[in-house]
Amino acid sequence: MSSNAHLRDTFDRVVVINLAKRSERLARFTRLFEAWPFKPPQRFEAVDGMQLTLPAYKNRGPGAWGCMLSHQAVLASAIADKVTSLLVLEDDAHPVPDFAERAADFLAKAPSDWDCLMFGGEHLMPPLAVCPGVVRCAGANRAHAYALRGSMMPILLAFWKHYKAEHCDIVLACLMRHFKVYAPVPFLVGQDAGHSDISNRPECLRFLSPGQIQAIARSDSQYAIEALVNQNGLTQSPMSPTDRTQLVPV
Repeated sequence: MSSNAHLRDTFDRVVVINLAKRSERLARFTRLFEAWPFKPPQRFEAVDGMQLTLPAYKNRGPGAWGCMLSHQAVLASAIADKVTSLLVLEDDAHPVPDFAERAADFLAKAPSDWDCLMFGGEHLMPPLAVCPGVVRCAGANRAHAYALRGSMMPILLAFWKHYKAEHCDIVLACLMRHFKVYAPVPFLVGQDAGHSDISNRPECLRFLSPGQIQAIARSDSQYAIEALVNQNGLTQSPMSPTDRTQLVPV
């Protein structure tokens, strides 16, 4: 921690979005991010989409609607408070075991002109190599671990408010070609296993490299299944009921 003390003030504000009913997620998040080089994350009360009337134009489900409103509220609050740089985490974020050291290396290599940093994500379009360990994103989605600063903050908020029918991370991905967005190779934060409030189904530990998942499984037996799945090159996505019926002999 002492060697990375200079990272504490990298971001003006760090938040973790958490639903009041998901206290177990916040407890796990706190444990996972105990060795944390930045400011301590402030809990931000998430909007529970299940408690809202879904607008007619919003066909992505109540979880996605609540997620969009939560990220909008986080960003609007930061702008109102004149925060110039913001790191946003969701409560199912899962860092790699050596996150602090790898984050320090990434930030040392990433160009200083960044508008957004994607500590976690999923590339929808091939990124552009910048230097070993750093790429420039052409279109990366997921919103469980990203940083923003400068003019991108009000512009992203305006786009979120305009494109209300879309997932918040898809809107973010679509803006990336207009801003300088960088990511580490590989990503440093995945999404934890458990029940997703967005998809309303159980999800595996995901959006990390096979090697990273293997390392996590060695220190936490809960992830043994994910490690086995990756080792054998299988999909991590849980089977749908339709998929399961295809396995039944005719």
